[in-house]
Amino acid sequence: MALGAGTMQAEREERLVVRDPARGTVVEELAIDDVSAVVAAVHRARAAQVAWGARPVRERAKLLRRARRELVRDREAILERLERETGKARVDVVGELMGACIESGYLMRRAARWLRPLRVATRPLLGKRGRVVFKPRGVVGVISPWNAPLNLALGDTVPALLAGNAVVVKPSELAPLAVRRAVAAMNRVLPPDLLQVVIGAAATGTALVDHVDMVCVTGSPETGRRVMERASRRLTPVLLELGGKDPMIVLADADLDRAARAAAWGGCMMSGQVCMSVERVYVEDAVATPFTAKLVAQVAALRVGLNGRDADIDYGAFTSPRQLAIVEEHLADAVAKGAQVLCGGRRCGPETGDFLQPTVLTGVTHGMRIMREESFGPVIPVMPVRSAEEALGLANDCAYGLNASVWTRDVRRGVALAERIESGNVCVNECVVSAGVPALPFGGVKQSGLGTRHGGAEGLRQFCVRQAMLIEPGKSRTDRAWFPYSAKRARLMERALPLMFGW
Repeated sequence: MALGAGTMQAEREERLVVRDPARGTVVEELAIDDVSAVVAAVHRARAAQVAWGARPVRERAKLLRRARRELVRDREAILERLERETGKARVDVVGELMGACIESGYLMRRAARWLRPLRVATRPLLGKRGRVVFKPRGVVGVISPWNAPLNLALGDTVPALLAGNAVVVKPSELAPLAVRRAVAAMNRVLPPDLLQVVIGAAATGTALVDHVDMVCVTGSPETGRRVMERASRRLTPVLLELGGKDPMIVLADADLDRAARAAAWGGCMMSGQVCMSVERVYVEDAVATPFTAKLVAQVAALRVGLNGRDADIDYGAFTSPRQLAIVEEHLADAVAKGAQVLCGGRRCGPETGDFLQPTVLTGVTHGMRIMREESFGPVIPVMPVRSAEEALGLANDCAYGLNASVWTRDVRRGVALAERIESGNVCVNECVVSAGVPALPFGGVKQSGLGTRHGGAEGLRQFCVRQAMLIEPGKSRTDRAWFPYSAKRARLMERALPLMFGW
């Protein structure tokens, strides 16, 4: 059961070798946690969770606020590791930590209110009281990816802790260093064993799924299916974010300059290694030529190269060599079937790393892999369409449904069209950043995932078991519904049916 990229290499070695994808050098070697180590970590976490779950929510939030302060204090070491293991531009690296801090702060301020028991009406049982209590699940396992390892690990960890759970994180074998350092910083103020990290690849992830009380995974649909199959053996709840093939619809009345800038950023940020990336563009015929020209100008100006604190680049190396190979396969398939490369399309940068020029394609069809499968690279295919309806049909002709965007000066029309897109998240005259709004629920449909994952009260409460409670305060008597039954009572109930519901 493979739970991430690069697992075969990691399992062949006694230690996990973490490499700098931009420079080809070894950053660090880590000991791998085997099955027994994972089991021991979960057992320690389960013991620590009892006292943590009994604390008032406000106290948990206060400690986690102090833990966030430790993250910021240790930012230099965390960001340096994140930069080295991912190859990303400094802005994106800092943005990961900042995004995690913003989202966690939003939750901390509201957790006590959102986790307070809810009063529920109890009609037709008049006189009784109903309530819903939010109780911790126990130990939550978080399996985080390599593309945004810090942000996505903390994005599941913090709400799970706020909800009263313990957490064991298994970061990607390609990018475990920043997560490990961040957890160490947080553990300077958190209770011992409440938050732990386990290091490894497939076997480590499988062991975690086998022993925790809930699993959060970010990965591919194939990974999601394997996790669900494994978790189903114990009926362990799962939350899955499984990628996307996000469409961008540009209508004839759109602000083409802004839409082109958005497509360039949304398609190429972090080397295109973002599940909310703009992966395909449908533009109405009337503006297809000027829009495409503006997009090519924007993309051709992007700067690609080695990352670093003082590097003025827009994006860096691919974190995963395998992902670059997939993108190249998609490009080759598209060109072989008639697509034209307007700019980019080739490897670039230092030979020590895996870099790809930002790329724009035209002449694409849905018979090409690049329009149907997640590419996860800085490649933007543009397809002219006759109408908004045709664009909508093509946008929905996909196995994924994570994010989408509609571009038009008529906002009302844009909203109406956006509502018809089969996607868990959608933007009008914006792209990508909807995932960064803490009040909005974030999650996919179709093969893009299962569960809310992030955002709002539901993003916090999903880490809880909802306990429904009915209370008889002693002021009313409804025990006339109890035994003994009688034929007379049955007749009275039957006569009441048309009086109550027959109109």
